[in-house]
Amino acid sequence: MQDIMQSEIDAWRLQVKKGTLELAVLALLNSRPSYGLELLDRLNASGLDVRDGTIYPLLSRLRTEKKVSTKWVDETSGHAHKYYALTEKGMQILEGMIVAWREHKSAIEHAIGKSK
Repeated sequence: MQDIMQSEIDAWRLQVKKGTLELAVLALLNSRPSYGLELLDRLNASGLDVRDGTIYPLLSRLRTEKKVSTKWVDETSGHAHKYYALTEKGMQILEGMIVAWREHKSAIEHAIGKSK
């Protein structure tokens, strides 16, 4: 029984992570452009536990949606990296997402407070 409950909680946690990953990626790119693996490391350093099989399709979609732009940078040592940066549209979307996130978080906190 405990395993089933934990499985349901884990499934819910995964859905929350999927639903907020775009916000986290845009926010990190707002602070500075990053290449894919660097961005993945930054997400994981934040405790988000993201896999490369998740981040690259998301970055591709964000590029298609014109929320990020890409630029190849040839490193002096090693190989070239594709850097991702926010576009003007991406910055505007991020601002709206932050407002929506804060409103949603406040509503959830209110609901949780009432359930105790």
